[in-house]
Amino acid sequence: MRRRRMDRFVRAYAELGRFSGAVLVARGEKVLFTKGYGLADHERGVPNRPDTAFRIGSQTKTFTAMAILQLKERGLVRVDDPIARHLPGLPHGERITLHHLLTNSSGIPDYVTTEGFTRVMGTPVTRRELIDSFKDRPLLFEPGAGVSYSNSGWVLLGEVIERASGLAYGDYLREHVLEPLGMARSGLVGEAKGYVYADGRAEPAPYLDNSRQDAAGALCSTVTDLHRWRLRVPDELVGPYVESDGIAYGYGCASGRGRIESSGGTIGFVSVSARYPADDLFVCVLANVENAAFSEIERGLAAIARGEPYEPPSARVFVSVDPALFDGYAGRYTMRFLGRASTMDVTRDGDRLMAEVHGLARTELRPMSPTRYFARMKGEVELDFREGGEVALNWAGHDVTARRVASS
Repeated sequence: MRRRRMDRFVRAYAELGRFSGAVLVARGEKVLFTKGYGLADHERGVPNRPDTAFRIGSQTKTFTAMAILQLKERGLVRVDDPIARHLPGLPHGERITLHHLLTNSSGIPDYVTTEGFTRVMGTPVTRRELIDSFKDRPLLFEPGAGVSYSNSGWVLLGEVIERASGLAYGDYLREHVLEPLGMARSGLVGEAKGYVYADGRAEPAPYLDNSRQDAAGALCSTVTDLHRWRLRVPDELVGPYVESDGIAYGYGCASGRGRIESSGGTIGFVSVSARYPADDLFVCVLANVENAAFSEIERGLAAIARGEPYEPPSARVFVSVDPALFDGYAGRYTMRFLGRASTMDVTRDGDRLMAEVHGLARTELRPMSPTRYFARMKGEVELDFREGGEVALNWAGHDVTARRVASS
């Protein structure tokens, strides 16, 4: 009965144009439900399946962290090593440790959120070139004195893994992490193509070269492989070690309120893997649509599995508003998530209101009321424009506040 409820629940999102991907729910080693929805490749008509490999974005970080912990067990690194021990000559390398990189507490700025990233994200890059793009930027704070989510630190960890092990990053993961766990369909190459939904239509997402993600987000995996992975995640990886903006963070994953989460968002894809230790429950949602309701689906599936109330999805209703309103919303806004400051530029484009968060593609804000808008940005985002230049965002289940710092 619960299996049928789970299927109806996810299928409703797919039929509303709010999901395409694969899901899995398990209790311990027993899979309670798994299924694919929508298409992995619209041009070829290939359906999504539980064994379809999707880009998993920042869920990659837990695998990078596991590689560091394995190298620590072999005596090749220590988490309190300064980076300079492994990457001589790196600025601030004597003050920044591997632990700082693993917990986003290094102070190194995130290269993904820099202005102009979306203009270069489709071109291949070497790791050395990627590191050169951020290594000389000033630190945001003294290492260990704060937290700011930074993909840059994880790229450095990929370089540490290669130098300490003598293997390329992808080869190390395959030989020492993926193959030993039977994760045969996981690696740096996936099958599903990434899309963005617009009025129920799937449009190909802009191209992001995987070299731009590297050890911070380049891995591809399946819901079944990630179930194998989650059964063996050590407590040392979960932590938590730091806290910021109400989120407790370990080595690549967050925890709180009886739930351990690893999530990812990248161009064309969003994903989440969540464990509920008290129930021995695991829920995984992988989507090849950037604006999929992945967070809502994960929490709904968990509620069904636990016999708790859940809310079925409904279609959003958009309205027409006077475009003159948009002039009052235009400007540059700043916001924080897990300590990282991001910039959002809101502009009027004729009779449309547009937004661009640095590191993401420019997108339309569609009105649900004169003050409430919907956007396609790494999951589903709803924005409430308030007096005083403040915007309250519900971003894939997380509450974020943006404040205007300049009018346009």
